[in-house]
Amino acid sequence: MNPHELETAALRQSRRWLAQGQRREAEASLRQALAREANLPGVHAALAQLRWPGPDYRAWLAWLHQHLQPQVYVEIGVEAGHSLALVQPGSRVLAIDPAPVGDPLRHCQAPAQLFTQTSADFFAGAAQTQLAESGFNLAFIDGDHRFEQVLDDFIALEHYAAPGAVVLLHDTLPLTESTAGGARHTGFYSGDAWKVLPCLRALRPDLRLTTLPTAPTGLTVITGLDRHSRVLAERRNLIHRVYARLPSAHAVAHPQQLFNLGENNPAWLARWLANAP
Repeated sequence: MNPHELETAALRQSRRWLAQGQRREAEASLRQALAREANLPGVHAALAQLRWPGPDYRAWLAWLHQHLQPQVYVEIGVEAGHSLALVQPGSRVLAIDPAPVGDPLRHCQAPAQLFTQTSADFFAGAAQTQLAESGFNLAFIDGDHRFEQVLDDFIALEHYAAPGAVVLLHDTLPLTESTAGGARHTGFYSGDAWKVLPCLRALRPDLRLTTLPTAPTGLTVITGLDRHSRVLAERRNLIHRVYARLPSAHAVAHPQQLFNLGENNPAWLARWLANAP
């Protein structure tokens, strides 16, 4: 499919501004195009790179695998397996996706098992034999981007957290209102997974979390997991109802007020992780 004429023109104009060192004008030209047409994936991607410069989320995944060296790694939502290719050989991988693309384990360097099922089905069955004894050390939630499902995945995962385990949440820093809702209307889409963060900060102050401002839509790092906590599970239905009504406008405009933003810098995160209790 050929790109929209407005997208082509906006990207060209943005590149001109950047060539002159005018980042603010470049961002404004991209936003003007999105005000006229919300479904311009290339413009969204360019805007994300402008707003969140530095390493992108895949660079962070590679760094976290090298830095943490997890014995057991769980990934929810593997698609074609690009992120699985970043896993180090010493890890054991549990990959979960009801509709993977091709062979997602093809480039994975570590011993891996693919569970072609929903995360709910995995936690209701295979997880009890695959994780009950060892738990996991690192997990990446990148499946269904709707708030309710991300919360459910987190609740289920935390039950199997090994001591010192880390959970990563993708798409937790909304770029625009049109791409940050529960229903998908655009090619570029992060969903309303971002709602998990104010939820966790309000109901689970014992957790330690930070959101890296990395393209395209952030990466949240969570430590201090408690496999015995039942706070979220017991209030699950109420949480779903309350946070379903939370609008994205404030989160998009003022992310520093709603999210505990870190720095898109490996040295900063290394210090943050080293200070984890």
